[in-house]
Amino acid sequence: MSFFLGNTAQYSNVEVNPEKVRLAEVQYTVTATTFNKMLQTCREKCIGHEYGEGDVNTGEAACTDRCVAKYVKANTIIALNVQYRLSPNEMPEYKKVQSMLSEK
Repeated sequence: MSFFLGNTAQYSNVEVNPEKVRLAEVQYTVTATTFNKMLQTCREKCIGHEYGEGDVNTGEAACTDRCVAKYVKANTIIALNVQYRLSPNEMPEYKKVQSMLSEK
């Protein structure tokens, strides 16, 4: 018995679409890369290289909050800009992804 899926017998006859699995892998990789880059950038900018305390101080926490907010906002603006500038015809995978999402 799976902790997350409960009784897995109900899923034994389900076919897995390899394209959906590949899409999920790509999305995971992109998300993980973005998160790790944000973590590295904000840590270098906000957290001192010499650790005098065991905890993050108020200034470091505020800096980190602002850094993450700016990173997310910039990422959103860039994504919207790219999405706006490119038509679906210029992105061959766009229709494939849209059809996968509409199947849900």
